[in-house]
Amino acid sequence: MLINQHMKRIVDACYPKTNDEAIELWHDIKPVKFGTTIGWTAATVSLAEYQIPENSAYLLVLRVECYSYTQVAAAPGFGIFSPPPLGVAFWQYADVTLANVSYNLTPVTPIHVLCDSDEFLLAKGDHFLSLTATLTAPPDANARFIRTLVYGYLIGALVADKIGSGEPTYSTVGLA
Repeated sequence: MLINQHMKRIVDACYPKTNDEAIELWHDIKPVKFGTTIGWTAATVSLAEYQIPENSAYLLVLRVECYSYTQVAAAPGFGIFSPPPLGVAFWQYADVTLANVSYNLTPVTPIHVLCDSDEFLLAKGDHFLSLTATLTAPPDANARFIRTLVYGYLIGALVADKIGSGEPTYSTVGLA
């Protein structure tokens, strides 16, 4: 159900003039979910990664869900999903063919701004996209985990032209 709501949001953002145009836009959108679960340590880590296919014009990141939790029965907060850990995060991508060259797609911001929010972030096709975070130490010695889930949508030129594909996609250029 959430995917249909997101797809409707994308189509609505294109301001279709007719029902036929809305249907055409709907068929130019393909949902993609990706994410991971990692152990919480004080380090720079990738919370979510995705290889955008070369035949897709863009990946539109629409929603990011991130929470921390512990599976240690005696630990405080056992079984309760907590907000994202403290730290900073940013989206970055690398050219698939150029090793070790990556570009920041967004500025470095507090983690909760990017990791538990709705977005409208465009990333070009044929790139490797990563949500990178620098985390603080966990609050105690219990094993804690971070779960991140990204709701993304592969969109073609038809949708991208309507919602702003001409906007710059790099916030900074250079080696990250």
